[in-house]
Amino acid sequence: MADFRFDIRPLFPEPIVRVTSNLLPHTFRGDRRQCLDATSKMSEIIDRLGELSATSQGLSKPVTTAQRLRMSENQTIYLLADTEAGHNGAVTGLLKVGNKDLYLFDEAGQTRKVERAPSILDFYVHESRQRTGLGKRLFETMLREENWTPLKCSVDRPSEKLLAFFGKHYGLVRTIPQSNNFVLYEGYFNEANSSSGHAHAQSSQEAKNELHITNSPNTQLFGATYLGEEVNHRRHGSQQQKQTPNVLLQQITQISPNGRYGARHPTCTMAEIISGISKVSTKGAGGTGNGESSRIK
Repeated sequence: MADFRFDIRPLFPEPIVRVTSNLLPHTFRGDRRQCLDATSKMSEIIDRLGELSATSQGLSKPVTTAQRLRMSENQTIYLLADTEAGHNGAVTGLLKVGNKDLYLFDEAGQTRKVERAPSILDFYVHESRQRTGLGKRLFETMLREENWTPLKCSVDRPSEKLLAFFGKHYGLVRTIPQSNNFVLYEGYFNEANSSSGHAHAQSSQEAKNELHITNSPNTQLFGATYLGEEVNHRRHGSQQQKQTPNVLLQQITQISPNGRYGARHPTCTMAEIISGISKVSTKGAGGTGNGESSRIK
């Protein structure tokens, strides 16, 4: 267990606390002086557990430090403590998670960009407390707080113990080979594919059956913009005409331009300007009915 020179119990009113970039447990309540004291002690705890985790995994340097957490806005550390151990209590486990933008291979070998992928970045339970259910308790707390599922977690450089943990408690064994250091399990993309495919099919059906009006700021200024199958027919020169429902006409009336943008604008095209010049020039050459010559000003 990780023992410290100070009493950890005020920092752990609950057995498991959540720490983000402010280096304070989520349960912290106190003034500025107490805040500075708490961040100093919590930094020491995180650095110590990070070193123990690195040693346990055979890494040359820790992947978890207080400084790294302070600089990361999208990472969270869960700490497990035993407040009954020793005189000051002891910290027995660490779990660091975060969201990462990753390029991953799916089961078919196709590259996918996954934004804000739920990622397990570091997981450690002290050797004296392993195989006692504490790791599962710590992991389940994280899943509940983050609203994640084990299948949807990508794991950064998992140790053999962590791979065995996933297989024992969640039945996750078959992995999808990746070119980076992350490990994810078969089925990782299944739910996303089905939901996105259903949404795509639904939106395609709506586009075929309905005539949509865009809801953008320009609508209030310049009128309705039409989207749907009818516009596609127009763009491709189709002669097929559709009768606009009365309800849609009412919607168009309600969102028609207001104020000075709703005033009638005279048509002014280059062809009409040229035509007007030609007419005036013709009249000037032949004279007007009252004997006055026409001029262009």
